[in-house]
Amino acid sequence: MAMAARAKRERRGRLDEDGEEELVDRISRLPDGVLGDIVSFLPTKDGARTQVLSSRWRPIWRSAPLNLDVSTAYVSRILSAHQGPGRRFCTKPDFLNINRDDRSANLDRWLRSPALNNLQELKFYLGNYLESPPLPASVHRFSSTLRAASFNGCAFPEGNVHLPLLKQLSLWDVRISETSFKALFAACPALQSLLLANIMGCSRVQIVSQSLRSIGSLRTYTYGDEHINLQQLIIKDAPYLERLLHFETSGFAMEVTVSVVSAPKLHVLALENSVSNLRHDVGSTTFQFGSTVFQRSCIPSSTMVVHSMKVLALTQPDLCLDMVINLLKCFPCLEKLYIETQKVGKKNTWCHKYKNLIGTLEIHLKKIVLINYRGNTSHVNFAKFFVRNAGMLESMRLELKFRNVGNDAWISRQRMMLQIEERASRGAQFDFVSHVGLLSLLPEEQQVHDLSILDPFQRTRW
Repeated sequence: MAMAARAKRERRGRLDEDGEEELVDRISRLPDGVLGDIVSFLPTKDGARTQVLSSRWRPIWRSAPLNLDVSTAYVSRILSAHQGPGRRFCTKPDFLNINRDDRSANLDRWLRSPALNNLQELKFYLGNYLESPPLPASVHRFSSTLRAASFNGCAFPEGNVHLPLLKQLSLWDVRISETSFKALFAACPALQSLLLANIMGCSRVQIVSQSLRSIGSLRTYTYGDEHINLQQLIIKDAPYLERLLHFETSGFAMEVTVSVVSAPKLHVLALENSVSNLRHDVGSTTFQFGSTVFQRSCIPSSTMVVHSMKVLALTQPDLCLDMVINLLKCFPCLEKLYIETQKVGKKNTWCHKYKNLIGTLEIHLKKIVLINYRGNTSHVNFAKFFVRNAGMLESMRLELKFRNVGNDAWISRQRMMLQIEERASRGAQFDFVSHVGLLSLLPEEQQVHDLSILDPFQRTRW
């Protein structure tokens, strides 16, 4: 009996010790520098609130690298209360509600604050495509520290903006001459990702870079006749370029030429055009790989083969199997295919048309995503081609827009029409899912700048 009681007391003692162990605040024992780094990655309001946790935490926020991303009304107050240094500064869109002259003066004053010394990330909205105030001169003081920058709605000076450590750069609604762009690009020797969105004042951009891994090109609207728009994007020499994403989200009469002269590691390509007034055989973009030209329907004009390409994302107003088969001939090692379509499309019959091709065309596709799948004759024939002929297929994702989502009877009929039981790849999975939005994530910049994953569309489609 005594031994049992003693064992019980020992167990209770161990439980008490474990309980006390759980109550120990190990995070607060960390050095100030480590706690400051943690706080600097929190949203601004959450970082400031850590001051109320305890007396240990009270001075941390004021001395931690500042992450400032709040409404305009609070910026001056926070900058005056913080000792610095700075890590990230971002203006909110409400900043554009301020008078233009006051906006430029305020931004320049904020950027000169000691609280932003050693700033690493900078993002501001200064104007739009109708107004382009000059780039604040105070930006130059971050030349030795800035790693990521997004300049929105401003005009670049003719002189150099030297940013030797910059790795990420976004230019939105920016007015910049060809000479200034060339100087800016040369002044960023460490640049890894570049987004050009609605560029004015520069009709031609040529890329020569030993560090660049990702390029995004975006147009969301047209400008007046007085503006010069980007018409040529030439990738002349980019030995480490991995992804090239070209987006157009409204119809354009002006043609854009994207030429890839040398990019041996390029493995992700996105081509997106608006569908408001386009057909599959009428487009505004000419896309060229060496001697291979994709124009209008994007069917290559030569037989040049690009073996490095692994991921292809494109939009087709009318789903066109002929075009995709030609692309597969040009990109024979393609593993992932994302297609967004908006219309009913043509019949896409292939059984007799490609009788001699079937069995000789090597299809290495492992994953296919068809966005806005309707289940009509055109879409069924398109998908069935890959069901019956893609021997390495692992999964096909058919995204349904509103109608027939959750309709088990309709989905069952679709599986019969697609002849899934006779699929070429016995292990392939077929999913009918709800539509999750457009193929593009822009104007978020994640697709261009997030280099942590090989496929920039993976997070939203799998």
